[in-house]
Amino acid sequence: MLKHIVLFCIAFFHAAAYAQNKVTTVGIQLKPIFGASLFGTGPVEINDAGFNYTIRQNTGFSAGMIVRKGFQKNVSLEFGINYCRRNFGVRSQLADTTSNLQFTVIGYEIPVSGLFFVRLSERWYMNVSGGLCINMFPSDVQKANEFLFVYAGRPSAFNPSLIANVGAEYRSKKSGYFYVGCSLNRPFSPIYKSAIDYIINNQVVHNAFADLRGAYLTVDFRYFFHEDPERKKAKLPGENRKKK
Repeated sequence: MLKHIVLFCIAFFHAAAYAQNKVTTVGIQLKPIFGASLFGTGPVEINDAGFNYTIRQNTGFSAGMIVRKGFQKNVSLEFGINYCRRNFGVRSQLADTTSNLQFTVIGYEIPVSGLFFVRLSERWYMNVSGGLCINMFPSDVQKANEFLFVYAGRPSAFNPSLIANVGAEYRSKKSGYFYVGCSLNRPFSPIYKSAIDYIINNQVVHNAFADLRGAYLTVDFRYFFHEDPERKKAKLPGENRKKK
């Protein structure tokens, strides 16, 4: 899988390097993360022997920098690096006793995607994009309270995912691009495998296990700094003469 992702990235960079009508710009982005029932981002329910658990992905955020490389009038390449904070909540229910535990998964993302633009007016554009992302997770996670102990372990430090985006942007003459949209990041496999221990009087009385898929939806806010189109390199005298 990683081999195919590397080849995919190389192909896009190669295309960008020999682009025509090029505009290269750097931007910053902030993406609040939301869980939903779509695309596998909803809560996980576990019911066993009277023990009930709900694992829910709560609001988090992703933020970082992004580089956009234009290589045709309506086609560009984007790549960058992001810091991502996924927040999870575990709720347990045993008879009349309820317990809640929050924990956080920190990750880093390297997304690469192709963008396709449709011009809506002189300054407004709509775009859609799709590509791949390498999600990196630096450590396992554990958290405990009076009744619960949660341990989340990484199957791998690197986890590829599918990314997709739709949005609109305003391109000013000199002040850069202002963008708002929404995105999906859906890993191909669970990012963590979690184990939940229920504790009574310092003794573990029940275990439960669940995969954390880590898929999320976001609202995207981006700003790209203004850059003029790259000029073609002037040819030196005699470069067009045929060799004898």
